[in-house]
Amino acid sequence: MIKNNIRPRASSERLDKLAALENQTSLEWIMKNSQMLELKSNIKMISKDSLSINIHVPEHEGVATIWGDKWFGQKKISQFRGLLIYDNQFCLVLNDCFIEKKRYQSSHYRAYFLKLINQTGQLILIFSHPLSLKQWNSCIKKFCKRNNFNKKFKVVELICQNFYQIQHKKQKSLFSSQVINLASIQNYDQAELLDNYLKILRNSSISNYIETIGVFEEKYMLFIVCKYFKGNSLDQFYNQSKNQYLIQQQIATICISILHALKSLSEEELFHGKISFENIICYSNFKTQFGTYLINSHYKFYDQNTLFKYIQSTPAYLIAPEIKQGITPSIQTDIYQLGMILGLLTFYNFSQTFNQNYFQQQSSCLMQLIIEQEKLILKQKESYDYPQLFSISQLDLIKRMIQPNPNLRININDALKHVWLINNKEKKIQKLIPNQIAFPSLRTIIEIKDSECDIKKTMNNFSDENSSFVKQEQDPNSLFVQIKQHQNINSETFVDSNDEDENLLNDKIEKLNQQNNLVPSFKDHFFMYQSRCI
Repeated sequence: MIKNNIRPRASSERLDKLAALENQTSLEWIMKNSQMLELKSNIKMISKDSLSINIHVPEHEGVATIWGDKWFGQKKISQFRGLLIYDNQFCLVLNDCFIEKKRYQSSHYRAYFLKLINQTGQLILIFSHPLSLKQWNSCIKKFCKRNNFNKKFKVVELICQNFYQIQHKKQKSLFSSQVINLASIQNYDQAELLDNYLKILRNSSISNYIETIGVFEEKYMLFIVCKYFKGNSLDQFYNQSKNQYLIQQQIATICISILHALKSLSEEELFHGKISFENIICYSNFKTQFGTYLINSHYKFYDQNTLFKYIQSTPAYLIAPEIKQGITPSIQTDIYQLGMILGLLTFYNFSQTFNQNYFQQQSSCLMQLIIEQEKLILKQKESYDYPQLFSISQLDLIKRMIQPNPNLRININDALKHVWLINNKEKKIQKLIPNQIAFPSLRTIIEIKDSECDIKKTMNNFSDENSSFVKQEQDPNSLFVQIKQHQNINSETFVDSNDEDENLLNDKIEKLNQQNNLVPSFKDHFFMYQSRCI
């Protein structure tokens, strides 16, 4: 980690050494080699000054040889939070790029290079030393898209909706992957949501999102590879369970985990936008028996038109009162949504059907239910209708979260200090990694839209009724149906593709979706839960 704007000593020394090696080697022979014409760079880049970002210390820096239309020679390069800074004047948004590494070697010459490709062209970073290639590939590829998923991984089984267990073909290591269908792209707003979601996932300072290892695109499907876990979304857990309840400590842990995620988003001037049952993943992994991830953020810049679309695509019970008055979503509306989730869990038992009708009906009278139960508790009368109602302090937290007036609604810090959460805080919650450097907001990077590099993004399945993984009633099979071809970046342009492997992959995923017994059971994926019957 970077601390006090000073790079780690070992990393700095290594990068300086590699830069010195690059400076000592001439690569001018490349211009005279007809086979090297593909190494010319023609990408459109953004002026660094237009971003108004004050970068004190880059995360990585060094030199690379660049061959442009009117230039060949070494340029200083650096990497900073998803941006590649070139010649200290221009920036490239890595999130928009595919990355490919190659090498050229003959009896007399050798060169190593990284290709960064987006719809405006390509930037080629040429190195004379293999360690330089390895170093820069390692620090850049986590921000870029790749296109060799079929060569690296195989799909093993379905974990929960749109999440699969995958295995590295060579190392045999297990990972998880969120799979997003790119066929439902309808407009720029959807593409912007996915683009922002990927930027959030790649930001290590935001807690309790899936820890992303890499993003791969293979013919209309996007694979977000993350660390291995077992789990299920909160709505699927309740729909598949019979007379099984989360205990008080587990509900409090879910609430605390989401609040920490919202806090880290708030520090980056971001928000989630749609905290719902299907976007809360309760998981276990090799180290943690119980935890919670947030997925599918709906962060974007809303105006009058896009706010209308947001209201149309969001269930009514999740829409905070101020949004209907024209105020755009924010961290405060996220708090309201979390309060609604907590309230609906509190007043639920298995005599009811856990679906949209229940959510809508119960949410309309939630405040009234809270007041009635507070009176019963004060009279020392226990209600057996709601087995997940544990205390009057639990009701107090819900009431303060769903306060209609956003100015009176509880904020994140006060919510984390609430007596109900403090009393039920799980001892084994992983300690959050503190922010150790005063980075400019991730929102600043997301705001890069008004430049010649304003790339038309072509992939997303978020927001409105066409979104494949925000629908309440979603058919898993629809993710992998044959789709019409449309114009976008084709991965075959950059890396040789094995059509036979891709057909096998699609067949595998289709079979997994069609087998109901592969949907995670309560026993297999929620073994840490204790049962509590009515």
